[in-house]
Amino acid sequence: MKVSIQRSALLKPLQMISGVVERRQTLPILSNVLLTVKDQTLFLTGTDLEIEMIGTAPLDQVMEVGSITVSARKLLDICRALPEAAEVQLLLESDHILLRSGKSRFNLATLPAHDFPNVEEGPFTTQFKMPQVKLKKLLSKTHFAMGHQDVRHYLNGALFDIHQGTVKCVATDGHRLALSSIQDENIGDAKTKVILPRKSVLELIRLLDNSDENITVCVGENHFRVISADFTLTSKLINAQYPEYDRLIPRNIVNTALASREMLKQALTRASILSNEKFRGVRLQLEQDLLRIMANNPEQEEAEELVQFEYQGSCVEIGFNVAYLLDVVSTLASEKIRWSFNDPNGGVLIEASEEEADGATTASNKEHSIYVVMPMRL
Repeated sequence: MKVSIQRSALLKPLQMISGVVERRQTLPILSNVLLTVKDQTLFLTGTDLEIEMIGTAPLDQVMEVGSITVSARKLLDICRALPEAAEVQLLLESDHILLRSGKSRFNLATLPAHDFPNVEEGPFTTQFKMPQVKLKKLLSKTHFAMGHQDVRHYLNGALFDIHQGTVKCVATDGHRLALSSIQDENIGDAKTKVILPRKSVLELIRLLDNSDENITVCVGENHFRVISADFTLTSKLINAQYPEYDRLIPRNIVNTALASREMLKQALTRASILSNEKFRGVRLQLEQDLLRIMANNPEQEEAEELVQFEYQGSCVEIGFNVAYLLDVVSTLASEKIRWSFNDPNGGVLIEASEEEADGATTASNKEHSIYVVMPMRL
C-alpha cells in the first residue's frame, strides 16, 4: 500500500470514526483503524463490535493498493499536529507503516487487515431516504431521555417506530419520556419498530449535519444502517420489546397552562442552584396565572421564583427533578410552551403551544415533539 493524500482529507474521516473506536479494548486490533486503498479512494473503518463506521477520503495519488490496520488514536493525533496544508504519504513496509509529511517522519506498528473483525449483518428489509437534518432533529429532540446503564437494557437506547409515512423516535428512562415524529412522503409504506443503542444514537447526532442532503436509512432484523456521502454507520440493534410508550402519555386532560419558554427556563435555572445536589428536586406551586418555583437543600438554603403562568385551575403543588424540566425547556424551540396534567400524582405533558406547533409545519411535512415528566416526592 502506497498513497499520497492531503492532511485535511485524511483528518475528516479519522475524526468521524474516532467516536466508535475504543481506546481500552480486550482485543488490541479494535483500537486500530482499517485502512483500505481501492478505486482511487482510501476507506477508513473502525468498530467496537457493536457499531461499524466507514469513512472515505479521495486520494491525490495511488501508487499501490492494499489494506492494513494501524492505531486510530496515534494516526489521528499525528494528523492533528501536522500543518493544515500538509500532504501526507503512507507507505506500507513489512509490518510497519511509514508516514511522511514534509520533514516529518513516523514509523507506526500495524496488525494484519485479515484479523480485523466485520460486523455481521443480515438482509435489510426496510429502506428509505430522508434529509439528514430531519434524522438529526429526531435524535436531538429525544436522546436526553434515554436510559444510561439501566438494568432494563431496552431503555438504554431509542425506539424507531416507522409506520404510514411517519418516523417516530421515542426515548424514556422510566422517569420521563421524549417523543418526536416527522412525516415524509419518501418514507412510503415502510413499517418497522427497532431499538437503536445509546452509543449509536449519540454517534449519529455527532456525525449528521443540518443539510437537506439525503441519507439512506436501512433497517434489518438485527442491524440499522445510515449511508451518507461521507460515511456509512452500521449498528447492531437491541433485541427486546420496548414498553408501550403511548400508555405513559396523559389522556383526557383536565388542566392546561401556558408559559413563556425562556422565562420558565431562566427561573428553573436559578432555582436549581439551591436544589439538593443529589436529588435535584424543586416544588412547583400552580396558582391562578402564577407559577411559584421553590427549592431548598440540606444547608437550609432556599430559592423562590415567580413566573407568569396562564392557568385557571385550582391550586396544585407538584415536585419534579429540575434537571428533567430543564432538558425539556432547553430542547423545545417555541416561544411559548403548554403544560397539561390531570393530577399531582400523574405525569405532566409538555409541548410547544398549539398555534406554533401547527404554524411551523405543513401537512405533507409535519414535525411534532411531546415530553412527559413524572413527578417526584419531596
